[in-house]
Amino acid sequence: MNKQWFVVYCKSREESRAQLHLQNQGIHSFFPKIRKEKIIRGKRSTVEEALFPSYLFIFVDQEYTNFSKIRSTRGINDFVKFGREIARVSEETIKRLENACHSINDLKADTQSLFKSGDKVEIKSGSFKGLSAIFEAQDGLERSMLLLNILNQENKISFCNKEIKKAES
Repeated sequence: MNKQWFVVYCKSREESRAQLHLQNQGIHSFFPKIRKEKIIRGKRSTVEEALFPSYLFIFVDQEYTNFSKIRSTRGINDFVKFGREIARVSEETIKRLENACHSINDLKADTQSLFKSGDKVEIKSGSFKGLSAIFEAQDGLERSMLLLNILNQENKISFCNKEIKKAES
């Protein structure tokens, strides 16, 4: 067996449908997604989006695969080509993409188990790096509201959870 990774171009927003239909045909595919924080209808929520919109990676044996069957799979337009040659992607590149997607998507900090109202926290990055603040409350899924003393005045400022850590007592 001489399986390789190929790239297919999908119809707009039909990558998941194409992946499902390829799976039903017994074809292994990879659809890289990342989680993003967005404001939808005034509420902050986490959504999954395609890392490469309209593209899907498939792992098939070039000798024994019916490429026209893949091309006619629901949700797929065609293979990505360079001239007449179908684009291939190395195994190493796919592994790097998979690892990157896993590490990006697992970076969420769970502030409910880390901080309680009134806890002292330290800001790890950004323009307020190194300053101490008081944790006040959750501000959405990936942000927290902090009380920061600037020029002897208490200010409520929202920070990304990745930018704060519990202050050492």
